[in-house]
Amino acid sequence: MLRVTTLYASSAAATAAYYTRYLAAAPGEIPGRWTGAQAAGLGLSGEVTTAQLEMLLSGRDPIAGTGLGHVLADRLTSHGTVIRAVAGFDATFSAPKSLSVWWALTGDDGLAECHDAAVSAAVGYVERFGSTTRVRANGTRLHPDSQGLIAAAFRQTTSRLDDPQLHTHVVVSAKVQTADGRWLALDARVLKQHQRAIGGLYQSVLRAALTKRYGVRFGEIVSGQAEMAGVSTELLTVFSKRAAQVDAAVTAELEVFRHREGRSPTRFERAAIERQVAADTRPQKSGDGVPDLQTRWRGEAEAVGVSADSLTASIGAAARSVVAGREATISEVIAELSATRSSWHRMDIVRAVTDRLTGQPDFDAGKWVALIDRCIARVVEHCVDLDPATSRTSVRASDGRSVWIEPVAVHVTSELVLAQEERIVSWALDTQLDPPRPSTSVEPGRLDVLQRDAAATVAGSDQLAVVVGPAGAGKTSMLAAAVADLHRHRRPVIGLAPTAKAARVMDRETGVVADTVAKLLH
Repeated sequence: MLRVTTLYASSAAATAAYYTRYLAAAPGEIPGRWTGAQAAGLGLSGEVTTAQLEMLLSGRDPIAGTGLGHVLADRLTSHGTVIRAVAGFDATFSAPKSLSVWWALTGDDGLAECHDAAVSAAVGYVERFGSTTRVRANGTRLHPDSQGLIAAAFRQTTSRLDDPQLHTHVVVSAKVQTADGRWLALDARVLKQHQRAIGGLYQSVLRAALTKRYGVRFGEIVSGQAEMAGVSTELLTVFSKRAAQVDAAVTAELEVFRHREGRSPTRFERAAIERQVAADTRPQKSGDGVPDLQTRWRGEAEAVGVSADSLTASIGAAARSVVAGREATISEVIAELSATRSSWHRMDIVRAVTDRLTGQPDFDAGKWVALIDRCIARVVEHCVDLDPATSRTSVRASDGRSVWIEPVAVHVTSELVLAQEERIVSWALDTQLDPPRPSTSVEPGRLDVLQRDAAATVAGSDQLAVVVGPAGAGKTSMLAAAVADLHRHRRPVIGLAPTAKAARVMDRETGVVADTVAKLLH
């Protein structure tokens, strides 16, 4: 799992102290480490100090103290609004609970090393495809690659309620350097918009690393993540106190949302609710270190009949008995992508591929990422490139796309999707061959001329009628008149809307029985 939050320059000192003193200095934890190609370019390596991180989050060179371009500072608009300067992003990678529990009971550092390798692979992938910037040119913007990221990684081993939880905070600086030496702002949209794909890549590499080193097997992959086979649900529940706390609070907030809005939240709204709830319910850590907690963890496990040795034996037995699932075909991956959208970004393909790949004994983290790249390349080969032809001198080395195209713009689709679109367009054109047949009995009421014409068209006998109008143009009043006319002629009418709330409004204000498009398709 991956969660990305924004960090601000105005709190650089407090933020730096939080990571380097509050988190890294806790008993049993290790100091943060510098990572990223640009960190090496600045001479940063080894342990992250508070002073260095504060400098970086202020927009300064952590060693020389000079500004990396403009020093970061909040600004005030002419309307008195404060625009907070973005200092960076916290990308938090969390291991499956089964791995954290196995590590907690055995103290095997190799398990944490597998987690570290997966985090490094995911950060490297972001650096390859998501470390671009934006440059104004001729009234528009270019989106060139930078020379890499400056990041600090802080591995942690406990949750807020002192359960074992391997996770790493990767603090990514908002400053990047272009090839010509200028320091500009990181375009973090790949990182923020594709958290699910990057998190899935981390999970996939982690499964591969654990499979190679320990020969383990995994259960079903759900939302990119899978638990190790041989770890009971009862044991995972014992060590998931924080997750249970957040889940209960999220459930309560979702009920409030549904009551207020009359519908369920979209996936973006739900994600925002989950982030807010996690922040609102986040307690301070107890301060107990891993050495003190290990005795408690072993006692909690023993209460459900599990010891370090019995857990290791159970995982080993499951590895010998669980049969690896069948890998997906290219057509299945494309079909999965096509089920939710008509065109895709590389990161969408990353998500679909990593959700289906299981670990193989002969692949370490590096080889596994190379395998994922080959799989993605094969899927792309079977897709249709939507980017316009461009000069090879104006492309990004990272993704081979024009620097004039935003790095988050979708760029591939399938022949099947194009065929479906062509069929729809052809049908729409065919419906226009016959002369229009509007209704002649619509009661105009207070409709203006355009509204009356639209209502007559909707209530007429044409196979297809499209009405386009901005908010406040009277579309609902027009539709009510059309529905009334259709009802007078005893013609059946159903209404479909994108959300349940919109369907209820349509039902109430037009007199048509309405529901959602999703329910119709279901």
